[in-house]
Amino acid sequence: MTENDPARLQKLKGLGFRLEYLREIDSTNQEAMRRAANGEPSGLVLLADHQTQGRGRLGRTWQAEPLSSLLASVLVKPEIAPASLGLVPIVSGLALAQAIEAAAHFQPGLVWPNDLFGAQGKIAGILVESIFEKSDLKFIVIGSGVNLAQKKADFPAEIRARASSLYEETGRLIAREDLLFAYLEKLSRGLGILEREGVRELVENYSGYDIIAGKEIRLLKGGEEIRGTALGIDSRGRLKVMIGGQELTFAAGEISMIRGRNDAAGY
Repeated sequence: MTENDPARLQKLKGLGFRLEYLREIDSTNQEAMRRAANGEPSGLVLLADHQTQGRGRLGRTWQAEPLSSLLASVLVKPEIAPASLGLVPIVSGLALAQAIEAAAHFQPGLVWPNDLFGAQGKIAGILVESIFEKSDLKFIVIGSGVNLAQKKADFPAEIRARASSLYEETGRLIAREDLLFAYLEKLSRGLGILEREGVRELVENYSGYDIIAGKEIRLLKGGEEIRGTALGIDSRGRLKVMIGGQELTFAAGEISMIRGRNDAAGY
């Protein structure tokens, strides 16, 4: 898909999305939030060649050379209950995992809530930000970054061992527009399921990509280190962890170590 691909652009319109290309921007998420503050309606998709201040979860930066990655943000306002907000990152991560499987023909793994890994390291991440007016949800911005074309040597030395790309995982270059289109289709479907309160279906689908369930993990939350066994997610998107024979749930936190699959890719 390119800027002049009318058939795909029309299909995106049918899904409720409007695609805008940006050569360079500080952050697609920041730009989407600025647009929302200025009255932009739901459905805007910003796709950037390059970000100068890309951001990830937990305040991390996201760095990528121009045109080496999929860098996109989607502005949406799903009709969901406040209690379901925690499932939006789950829906987003699941949609991206499904899109990668469809476009790149390999199944990535999900690390709660929505980091995506291949056999050689992390390939993608998602940042979900909500915009409220008083206590009312106005918009949600879903930002996605996927490493497409990088080789191991292209990553900074400090993250090289735990970073990967679709090229490293498949040996093929995946067109970012093909991946974006697949992602938006899956995202539209996932948000629709969430709006219909199809929580059980979402949790079951997510579990098919979850690579930490049953593994011993270390969760960092508010400066506290918590060790236990991951048990998957609950109906609100929270991580379930077995700690000392007791099942606890966590709505936020950073998984800093994974034992088992993807040891080298652990945070």
